[in-house]
Amino acid sequence: MNAGVSRKANFTWNMIGSVFESALNFVLLIAVNRIAGEAAGGVFTLAFSHAQLMYYVGTLEVRPIHSTDVTQKYRFADYFSLRTVSCALMMLVCLAYVLLMDGDPVKKRVMLYICAYKMLDAFYDVFACMFQQHDRIEYSGKVSTVRVGLVLPVFIGILAATGNLETAALGMIGASLAVLLTWNLRLWKQFPDASIRFQLRNAKEILLSCFPLFISVFVMLYISNAPKYAINTWCSDVVQNRYSILFMPAFAVNLFSQFVLRPLLTPMARLWNENEIRPFQRNLIRMLAGLAGVTLLGAAGAWMLGIPVLEWLYRADLSGDRVILLWVMVYGGLNAVNVFLYDMIAVTRNQRKLTAAYLIAAAAVYFLAPALVRQHAMSGAITASLLSLGLLDMMLLGIMAFVLRKKAAG
Repeated sequence: MNAGVSRKANFTWNMIGSVFESALNFVLLIAVNRIAGEAAGGVFTLAFSHAQLMYYVGTLEVRPIHSTDVTQKYRFADYFSLRTVSCALMMLVCLAYVLLMDGDPVKKRVMLYICAYKMLDAFYDVFACMFQQHDRIEYSGKVSTVRVGLVLPVFIGILAATGNLETAALGMIGASLAVLLTWNLRLWKQFPDASIRFQLRNAKEILLSCFPLFISVFVMLYISNAPKYAINTWCSDVVQNRYSILFMPAFAVNLFSQFVLRPLLTPMARLWNENEIRPFQRNLIRMLAGLAGVTLLGAAGAWMLGIPVLEWLYRADLSGDRVILLWVMVYGGLNAVNVFLYDMIAVTRNQRKLTAAYLIAAAAVYFLAPALVRQHAMSGAITASLLSLGLLDMMLLGIMAFVLRKKAAG
């Protein structure tokens, strides 16, 4: 394919797929609130948050390594085999957690089903990494579009027909599996060197490379979820639901980072490997400036229109929560900066420097979230999130500056 056409297709389909993926949770929560009520929305959002944490057990955060493996140090079979094992481990961990947790059996089963759905997400990801590694990220965008386009009507249709959250979650699993076994595999067959066979001889080496990334992103998910866990302890399901609703507009900033920044991973890896440090730095600064601009625009839009739009969409009373919504948009920007710097540090293969920064931020939110939520409910939750994430971003900027100075010095 012509390089120009390929770049255009990559950008377009990655953007479409990212919009679909980012909107999924947003639309599903609207559907649950409108069809099943706010209490069901609280159950659903807690299950989705936990499943997202388990998702990273399934991926082991191999993506930054696999998608930027431009020299093909490891074969697809190596990555595929490791992902098969990690997805099985993900479901075992999730099952153990659900069996041991206290709570309503329905809430526990919904959590298990949503985890199974996210396990399929984790399995899809190994193909998405391979597509991006071969400069065909458009394929993962197409798969995401088809998958979400099927999952959404299946989930909403079943929930509307039965009013049963468990049955709707099982429908999501079936729809996602159908796309995996049809459309995804059809695109995979266009890469004859990406054979599927089970071999783990390079698994240890890949794991050692990815382990600092896995620890970092797993801890980051804990940082994101700690306020929700505190709300689950100290507040009601309705408060949990309202907090999740207020977080929905932040997806706009994260969406920008996905459809603009994700395609840059492989080109940035080439710049770094070819010692093109100045272009690398220029791209880095441009992207950080772009994230700041999008955050400001998103915050302005949320301040003016956010509350009435969210109240109409979710049929929830959010009066008096405008300030919290504004801080949520700031959180979205800080989170996008975190994801971008994390990816860039992984591109430079300095991921071992990440672990300490994430653990320090996790310790901060561990102590802050319960204390602040107990006293201030939702406003305490967003304050804990902002303080811990702001601290983390400052540490990642310091790491990136150190890595660049070291590389420039030769």
